[in-house]
Amino acid sequence: MLRLGLVGCGRIAERGYVPAAELLNARAADIVVLATPASVHVEDARLACEAAVPTLVEKPPARNAEEAELLAALEPPPWIGFNRRFGEGIISLRDALQRAARFELRLAMTVRGGSWDPYEVRDPVLLDLGPHLVDLALWLSRRTPERVTANLEEKRASIEIAFPQGTATIECGIGRRYREHVEVRIDGRRMWHRGGGLRRKNPLFASLARQLDAFARAAQGHDEPTLATARDGVAVMRVIDAARDA
Repeated sequence: MLRLGLVGCGRIAERGYVPAAELLNARAADIVVLATPASVHVEDARLACEAAVPTLVEKPPARNAEEAELLAALEPPPWIGFNRRFGEGIISLRDALQRAARFELRLAMTVRGGSWDPYEVRDPVLLDLGPHLVDLALWLSRRTPERVTANLEEKRASIEIAFPQGTATIECGIGRRYREHVEVRIDGRRMWHRGGGLRRKNPLFASLARQLDAFARAAQGHDEPTLATARDGVAVMRVIDAARDA
């Protein structure tokens, strides 16, 4: 059994979250999830690193690629909370994409206005919703982007990532209802994993539970290839930065 510490609860705790130094110095947790604002992820992760406590940093890993590089430079580096990797059916899509000569990805996420307002970000749609979809595009394709183009608005962001063997089109924004959708075309054949809304059961529960299980096993030294690394966080934030500059 491992004792899990949660540092910060986003908007629920606002700035009243338990200071990371107090929790870690007291050795009150064997592993810790950092859900503090992105602006303090590097410092909080550094404290956890100095206390030798394995850490999972919630997305976005940082405000930009430069700060994400600082996370990756920690020894040992933290893991990153891209829980959409653990969604039902996602891993089978990744296996199929690995064998594809050509592919197209379409990823979309819409949240209701006011239902999940991000805390302390200057571009809430891109930095709050975008990292999940960018990570899925990179992780599913297992390819390095060649080019990033984007159209950014106040409540909507469109990103296109060009890979050597395909493309990923990302749409995220604020709308009337919650929606997640992942569609994959492999060598002209359509496959898809379709997410839904929050009417009956929160779709995040299962993927978060699987991610926490993987995090606990990784902290005990087991290989967990689905769990996102700090270097994965750097790759995602490089795409986000490129979208800002496009």
